Amino acid sequence: MRPAMSDSLPPRIIDTHHHVYDATIPPIPGTRPPPDAPLAAYAALRARLGITHHVLVQPSTYGFDNALHLAARAAAPDTSRVVAVLPPDTGAAEARRLTAAGVRGLRANLVHGVPLVPGDVPALGRLCADQGWHLQVFAPADLLAEMAPALRALPCPLVLDHFAMLPPEGFATHAAWPMVADLLAAGRAWVKLSSPYALAPGDPGPLIRALAAAGPGQLLWGTNWPHPNTDLPQDEAALREAALAPLTPAMRAAVLWDNPARLYGFGA
Repeated sequence: MRPAMSDSLPPRIIDTHHHVYDATIPPIPGTRPPPDAPLAAYAALRARLGITHHVLVQPSTYGFDNALHLAARAAAPDTSRVVAVLPPDTGAAEARRLTAAGVRGLRANLVHGVPLVPGDVPALGRLCADQGWHLQVFAPADLLAEMAPALRALPCPLVLDHFAMLPPEGFATHAAWPMVADLLAAGRAWVKLSSPYALAPGDPGPLIRALAAAGPGQLLWGTNWPHPNTDLPQDEAALREAALAPLTPAMRAAVLWDNPARLYGFGA
């Protein structure tokens, strides 16, 4: 009998993808009204899931105003990092300031196209390379396939949101799969095992195993709390178990600590 998942979890766990929201801050045009999801509410989830470190990911809701997430990071600088959203023409001095404030990557949410578009990706990649950051891309798998030349040419590490949005069934024949598999194998890309409810219907187990086979050291896990891309309630513990179940115990430990600690710069 397979041991309970909780028996094989490492003592330190990194949630690489969550947001915080303040309902009093108006969203930028073209985005959904934000939930009220303050850092204090996320702390309760951390305690329940044994999360010791976390990465705040700037949502499209607040555009280029990263103040809320930077303030949340400042409350626990040793155990948190930020993935920000910035215009591609951000100057070097501002980028250095943000690095000192805990920013370790930039996000381009291309699902909504607000406030960034696919054409911004090359310049964002150069900005990331200058600071030693990674570029996190959230895009439908069809768009990833179209952008494959630009993504392969990035001068910085690439992080792909939410299983690279590949379809659980038929992923191996999808046009984006060769690019995803190649970059994972080369250690140039990472994939987040998060938000399976955003994918097409199907069992994600074979996709998870294929991603692990392509790049076992390149997988990350995230809660996607408070689940802004669905209105349905979610059981974060069950979601984590489903994401980790197809992996070996050693891979689970790496996904929860070793891999993200390396990417986001969390020390021993």
